Amino acid sequence: MKAVKTIKTYSESIKEKYLKDKELNKLKSDLYKVTRGNIRNVCLNLSDEVLSVSDEKIMRNYFKLNNERDLRNSIKEYNIEGFRPICNFLKGKNESIQSIDALELLALIIDFNPRPYRNYRSYKSNYLTNEESNHEEVIYENGLNNEKSTITVNPKNKRLFAWFSTASAANKLFLVIIATIISVSIAGGIFLKVNQPRWMIWQEDHYKEVSFDDEKYNMNQLKFYKEDRIKHFKKLNADCNTDFFNEDGSVKIWYGKNKDKQIEYFSALGLHPETGKTLKPITHYIIEKYICN
Repeated sequence: MKAVKTIKTYSESIKEKYLKDKELNKLKSDLYKVTRGNIRNVCLNLSDEVLSVSDEKIMRNYFKLNNERDLRNSIKEYNIEGFRPICNFLKGKNESIQSIDALELLALIIDFNPRPYRNYRSYKSNYLTNEESNHEEVIYENGLNNEKSTITVNPKNKRLFAWFSTASAANKLFLVIIATIISVSIAGGIFLKVNQPRWMIWQEDHYKEVSFDDEKYNMNQLKFYKEDRIKHFKKLNADCNTDFFNEDGSVKIWYGKNKDKQIEYFSALGLHPETGKTLKPITHYIIEKYICN
């Protein structure tokens, strides 16, 4: 039976995923303590990532931005009071979120799929019984005499081959067309597999490319592959002899605190691999206080 999908079921599914990810320790670090400030931190971190067209549209719709406005700066300037409905929903104070834009933003924040709502509505999740899944009736017009024909396909026996041997030329032509479509679909699947996303994980002091394996790696560990992260983003052991600045005065080192609140140093701008927070450019104050003191 086909399930009815509504905004209510979409909202419930999002909440269910949040609670499940929280139980399995798969949430983004800022989401374990739900505050308006932490919601903004997650949005800021997302703005530093390479978003799909659909996901960037979700963020721009929520923050009421056109394509010309800078997303990150707009999030920094946003009044965090606007995140209160999302916080109340996650904390169980409200049963729903009235704004569809806020609901879509929450779906993005916790990486709920399928999103947005239009994809959720069209996503096929119906299940067939064993008996139904083994038989499929295809009704079509043969195109020559406009007569309707029905084929019952059972992959576990040879009735289809028996039908083919006695079928009319029109019916055989139809089957050839179906076989061609299936072949093209398989070829397309192979193409997609060859062009599937690449992944990487943080390993001690650098990023390493890995194959997607949600059993071997925590979902928070897996990140979309970025060549510049692999080549140029490293954790450094900084001391007084380290070159912190370029000749023009621009910084060469960035810093951020890890989960233990210890300052760590990196070779490029980006997000801290453990906390997901944006790194800061090194300053003379940090050098004098934490490195050369």
